[in-house]
Amino acid sequence: MAKKLISVWLSLTIVLFSSISIYAEDYVQGDFFNKKVVINGSEVVNYNLQYPFFLYKGTTYIPLSADMGNICGFKAEMDWESRTLKLLKTEETQKTITKDWAKNNGYDIKLQILPDVKVLAYQELSDEKEAVAEVQEEDGEVIEAPEILVEEVNLEGMPVLAIGKYVFIPAKAMGNTKVFNWNLYYDPYYGLCMSTVEGKSAQSFWSESASRHNRGLVNYILNYNGSLSTSYAQDLVFMFQRAATVYKVDVNLLLAIAQKESTFNAGVVSRSGAIGMMQIMPSTAAGFGVSAQQLKDPRTNITVGACMIGTGLTNYNGDRAKALSAYNQGSASVSRGTYSNAYATRVMSAYSGVQNFLSVNGYN
Repeated sequence: MAKKLISVWLSLTIVLFSSISIYAEDYVQGDFFNKKVVINGSEVVNYNLQYPFFLYKGTTYIPLSADMGNICGFKAEMDWESRTLKLLKTEETQKTITKDWAKNNGYDIKLQILPDVKVLAYQELSDEKEAVAEVQEEDGEVIEAPEILVEEVNLEGMPVLAIGKYVFIPAKAMGNTKVFNWNLYYDPYYGLCMSTVEGKSAQSFWSESASRHNRGLVNYILNYNGSLSTSYAQDLVFMFQRAATVYKVDVNLLLAIAQKESTFNAGVVSRSGAIGMMQIMPSTAAGFGVSAQQLKDPRTNITVGACMIGTGLTNYNGDRAKALSAYNQGSASVSRGTYSNAYATRVMSAYSGVQNFLSVNGYN
């Protein structure tokens, strides 16, 4: 009876009303979080979230969605009349996102700032006698209800943000509460590790070898294009890795192509009209439903290039020379046998260069 009263009072679902537009005073851009998100040892693929993790002013925001609540152990409700976001601590019921398919395209997103929102964390205390309070109903009946620990969450000056009815708060804020007391560990060459388990370090879920390898790929990119910032090169590595995973291509091969085609310059346009990181022709991109303007976005450009190489490897039974030649000269020339191996030779030389760079510098 008591637990029923608590759950009814909180209405433990995210139901935000149309009044959101009344209170949202400003819009900001959230940068898609490209790196890994590992929660209690299981990776949550950000592309598989309809409303993903993102960065705003260098702070990682977590979506207060039902799935994330099940994974991290919370339920949320926005009370618009009192301008209060309520977070109730619950048990974790799943390890990661159950459906392994992309629900977003990884692009930056437009968010609403929700001003003057108070965030409260709630925890039902033990059902033992000393933690039970008596509540008298109007008819005089006395019932027992568990006491609740209530704590205001410190957002450290950062705002609550929203996309429509879906709300986001800084992930680190959940580590600032006695109720949740999450432990977080961030490595720009790996990603965000989170532990919601008491006494379990988030860093224990971090992979030193993966971080070292990614650092090597970042430094390889910067070795050829020193005009790029380290943070941008880090994002590029994760974009390449995502495309490599989706289209089953060696990430080092994708880097070798980009190095030869553009030296990792997303804005370059060749004399023949090829655009961007992987030097894609607009006419080719049109076949993928991608415009010339969209090719200037590195994520889109890398994705199209990876798809082309992945398709070539499939069509030519893994023959890299033919796949690369088709990438450069068209599949028709490969089918006719009139292609040249010169381009493939240059790229494979760069591919060996990636391997060698990682090995010599201790990144493998």
